[in-house]
Amino acid sequence: MASINENIGFNLKKIRKDRGLTLESLSSQSGVSKSMISEIERGIRNPSISILWNLANTLKTPLNFFLKDPVPDTAVIYRAGTLPDITGPGYCYHPLMNFDDTKRIELYSGVFYPGGCTTEQIHYTGVEEYTLIASGNLTLHLADSVYTVKTGEILHFTGDKPHWYCNEGTDETHVFVMMYYPDT
Repeated sequence: MASINENIGFNLKKIRKDRGLTLESLSSQSGVSKSMISEIERGIRNPSISILWNLANTLKTPLNFFLKDPVPDTAVIYRAGTLPDITGPGYCYHPLMNFDDTKRIELYSGVFYPGGCTTEQIHYTGVEEYTLIASGNLTLHLADSVYTVKTGEILHFTGDKPHWYCNEGTDETHVFVMMYYPDT
């Protein structure tokens, strides 16, 4: 099994080349330096989440795409805790499976601790989020609107507007999130 940095580098280089982009053109479009992209692709640089989000949005691909191992052409069993978590102040997402190139989805479980909020995100046009609240309450700030959902309810929205989640309650909130990424 390759290291996380090797997976990120391999997958970044693959998608860049598949799309016919040079290091220079990806650098120009993303604002990430050519040398940084080259080091990431060679697996010698550990990029920050913000740089990966920037590259993912520029390439119109999910963040989880960069983390995945090559998948064999057989049945795959995903085990919790085998993929790297995505964490922030007061929340943690656990990828449940690698990004599926053919279905264009990724699946996460997550926990929001009391007072925990994600940072504001804007995905590319057509990206959809489905968030099932397994337990607790969660507030979605979407553009100029606010939605609060509770256990058993599902949020669905297009992610190409500024949005972020907050747990404004006093108990943990557990969620499942499915992201859909349209073909570019």
